[in-house]
Amino acid sequence: MDVIVVGANVGGSVTAGDLAAIGANVILLERDFKRKKPCGGAIPPKAISEFGIPDRVIERKTTRAVMIGPSGSETGMDVRGTRAREDDYICMVTRENLDRVMREKAQDAGADLREATFVSHTEDASGKVHVTMRYRGGREETLVADALVGADGAGSAVAKSCGRPAIKHASAIQERLYLPDDAMKYYETTAELYLGNDVSPDFYGWVFPKSDHVAVGTGCRPEHANRSYAFLEGVKARAGDKLKGAKRILLEGHPLPMQRYKKLVYGNTLLVGDAGGMVAHTSGEGIYFAMAAGRLAAQTIHAHFGDAKFKLERYEKSWQKRYGTMFDFLEVLEKLSYRGDKNREFFVDMCSTKEVQELTFDSYLFKEMAKVTPAHHARMAISGVKAAINNWTQPRTPLSSGPPQITAKEALALTRVAVSDGVAVDESAFAEAS
Repeated sequence: MDVIVVGANVGGSVTAGDLAAIGANVILLERDFKRKKPCGGAIPPKAISEFGIPDRVIERKTTRAVMIGPSGSETGMDVRGTRAREDDYICMVTRENLDRVMREKAQDAGADLREATFVSHTEDASGKVHVTMRYRGGREETLVADALVGADGAGSAVAKSCGRPAIKHASAIQERLYLPDDAMKYYETTAELYLGNDVSPDFYGWVFPKSDHVAVGTGCRPEHANRSYAFLEGVKARAGDKLKGAKRILLEGHPLPMQRYKKLVYGNTLLVGDAGGMVAHTSGEGIYFAMAAGRLAAQTIHAHFGDAKFKLERYEKSWQKRYGTMFDFLEVLEKLSYRGDKNREFFVDMCSTKEVQELTFDSYLFKEMAKVTPAHHARMAISGVKAAINNWTQPRTPLSSGPPQITAKEALALTRVAVSDGVAVDESAFAEAS
């Protein structure tokens, strides 16, 4: 069995490694070995244990998350579910380290890793997939395989070659900031999430700790992408003195899928991770889901070529059965929680409820829909009514109605730096400035 996997990131590497380990001939393509994929880099411990990731990739173990509303209201949450466990923490990683380790695991299993760009593919009458790739220097090569896996991100060239419409995406922008030791102490075990029109009109801003720096970022829908850098400045303004002495080491940007496709199989081609829109709407998390999809894709391909009656479409059905309900719920929760300052304040208040915290982390840490008892429903309903009354009778004033003011020319110049990985910028909006 010959398989070509496009995208040597976490999802593609899991697919390639699992297939190679069972004897398949696997070619794993990565367009640039030196590329650092922009990413917030928060994953659950379940990913570490389930996919055999060495602990050395964990840069921080975050045990506390702080939600900060538009008015500056705060809710601190200890990372733990309905019962205490040894791995009640969020793993903070950098993608360049995690991706490198996952590629090495795939190579150790027998995958042939190549630095090349996917160009196009066709499928003949027998089901064979003809894949054209381009190496550095411009040389092209076409190889024939039994199956093709596209794990090449939100702007997937493989999906485009399959004829799928471009996936709707959000624009994320992030700075990596070195912090002095005294400033880093606060963030050693703490992650922050900011809500408000000054940090994002659509999602949230974040400050995530790494070994020697923090990742500060935000995301927004495409129609607001031209103000991405201004929103990023809004996050830093809200963090204030906690980032005192910070020094920028990197500015980066990337697209995040905001549309989940239920069709993941096109002939003998399967889509994995961001290429299939497998990103949780409330958190923007996609790492674990990409790896889980990669393993499921590998299992399905192996079963199909062992027994033709086992259709590749089983991959779609298995994915939907396992995670579809969770993704549907999180999409609804995003719409309810991030639209308007009153909703955001209500969301922050609800996060102070013990039951909400525990059920949230049960779902996040273990990637299963948490079991909600009647008692949970009753206590959360009471908390919800209290929060609603509080927000109605004592409305809070946002600290800011929008991001800090920077000129259009500054915004375009700075955002261009951060969108080189595929985030679209409508430069017509800056015509007067240029």
